[in-house]
Amino acid sequence: MVVGSGKHGLVSSRRSLAAVAVAIVLAVAGCGSDQGGSSNQSAGSGQARDSNDGSGSILNFTAPTVEGEEFDAASLQGQPAVFWFWAPWCPICASQAPDVTALTADYAGAVNVVGVASLGTQPEMVEFIARTDTSSLTHLDDEVGAVWQRFGITEQSTFAIVDAAGTVTYAGYLEPDELTDRVAQLAG
Repeated sequence: MVVGSGKHGLVSSRRSLAAVAVAIVLAVAGCGSDQGGSSNQSAGSGQARDSNDGSGSILNFTAPTVEGEEFDAASLQGQPAVFWFWAPWCPICASQAPDVTALTADYAGAVNVVGVASLGTQPEMVEFIARTDTSSLTHLDDEVGAVWQRFGITEQSTFAIVDAAGTVTYAGYLEPDELTDRVAQLAG
């Protein structure tokens, strides 16, 4: 890019930089994609789909599991849930696995825990689950990032806490004791 001298060259340069910045933000944010996934996508394609029941709930979607089955998040309505957003190559995610597994066992029947894998391939997800011994959880195959986008997740490892009404009450990184405390409060 040639930058002219004087005021007009500086303005042109700033406009060019602003245009590039906007393009990058739109590309990263997935501008133009359907927030909850397209309703004509099959669950087997790795794409979350809105269930279109009109409720507007964050839990109004279906997505494939790592095992290839269809998961209907609406089945979680009426009970608190923790969504654990992880990546198969993430050492922090791997280190959290024992705490997440313990949490799943401690709150079985009171709080649902769902892993949401992305930023890797399905075989890498399967290997992570085996390596971290987290097969007791339901894990969604979100290779395309539709569920991450639905929850506004931009990095691993992130937890999204959803109350019984289907409202996200917290989304972000949590240390093990913070996660335990939040889930204990959620379970009542």
